[in-house]
Amino acid sequence: MGRNFTQKLVITTVTGMALFLTGCPKASTAAATVAAPKTLYVSSGLCYSGSGITTYTQTTASRAVTKWSSSNGAAQGVFTDLNQASSVSVNTVPQALIDKGDYVLMLTENATTMGDRKIFKIKKNDPGTYITYANDPTAFNAVAANITRSMAMDVDGTVIFSKSIGAERLNTVGARLVKGGGNAWVNPLAATGNCFTAAGTLIPKLTTIAPFTGQNQGKTIYLHAGATAVLNRIGAVQRTGLTSATAADCAGSSAAGGASTTAHVNGGTLTGVVGMAATGASLTSFVYIPTASPAVTTGKLLVTYAPSINTQFDNLTTFNTGIVSWDVTETSDTAITFTNPTIIWRDDSIVWAPSAIAYDSTTNSIYVAVGGAPGVINQTTGNYGYNIEKFTLDTSTFLLTRVSTNNQPFIIGNGYTKCISDISIGD
Repeated sequence: MGRNFTQKLVITTVTGMALFLTGCPKASTAAATVAAPKTLYVSSGLCYSGSGITTYTQTTASRAVTKWSSSNGAAQGVFTDLNQASSVSVNTVPQALIDKGDYVLMLTENATTMGDRKIFKIKKNDPGTYITYANDPTAFNAVAANITRSMAMDVDGTVIFSKSIGAERLNTVGARLVKGGGNAWVNPLAATGNCFTAAGTLIPKLTTIAPFTGQNQGKTIYLHAGATAVLNRIGAVQRTGLTSATAADCAGSSAAGGASTTAHVNGGTLTGVVGMAATGASLTSFVYIPTASPAVTTGKLLVTYAPSINTQFDNLTTFNTGIVSWDVTETSDTAITFTNPTIIWRDDSIVWAPSAIAYDSTTNSIYVAVGGAPGVINQTTGNYGYNIEKFTLDTSTFLLTRVSTNNQPFIIGNGYTKCISDISIGD
């Protein structure tokens, strides 16, 4: 288990390729047109699995980005290893990736050597070379609590990333864009409508959605998380950003009391309790999936839930961990709603302490990073690597079917998956 698999993988691949070149008949033209499976780029950095879960820190995380087959979960080697990279300091971790075809953008975090909070451009044919894409000292400020978490790119090429208490926006050359003078693009220093009922403390995930008709930028959907119900909420910021205490900058959110205060229901044939603990569930990650016409919704938000306190071990008496689908409806350029939370996965022996989720639209597949020891509050005790589970998504019902062989995870946790902060799908 651990870092030895890279060498073995290379030997196996080269041997297999030699056999293919010498012993196989020429492939047909028709076969050559079949699209190759996508690759999962798995970042192992400082993750969030719920406020009730103990997981790896920047000093104990794997600090690498690995590649895996999206079709069968086979290892495809290490893309880049920050333990060996000369461009970053000790304890710098990869937090999120954006795939851009022949290169990726990688968001990094280091709460000790804070100058290593950056976005790097890494070419796929030269993954050992890190080219600085963005390192604005104000955007990546040297405050220990401003931990970089998540990153997304809008249709206009601008990048937005979260740093726990807010979010920054960068233009297409990596320069900082400000809101209201010199403020961060999203700067909730106080209550701001229902998006933030107090100053922001933890934004583990964000993304941008397609622009509303006639616009060239989209709203930003995000999660806010914590150990109380009111902290665990879904929100959307106007495409023009958010200034603290300006309620109109909040385009919409889950209920004021938190996501758990909206009645949840079981989807399909699922059964079990739907009520939650008084502290709610921690919202750890999500994937946004647009819905096609004639659907009345704009999209679906598949959100991963995890225990918000360390005394919530299962889904027997309250619902604590799983995957929930929310309806997202954009009613105007300035308004959006989050409604109808439906539990689409609740088996906590499979999905426990989830930290990341991704969607492959070419195969309607969902990939979820989960704790390697189901039911265990402290995932570091046994030095467990996080697993990845694969599901197929029925886009008409938005229900999930697990993809598994012999009831095993799609990708079994290993030395490179402590802990999974991001799953990105690329070529």
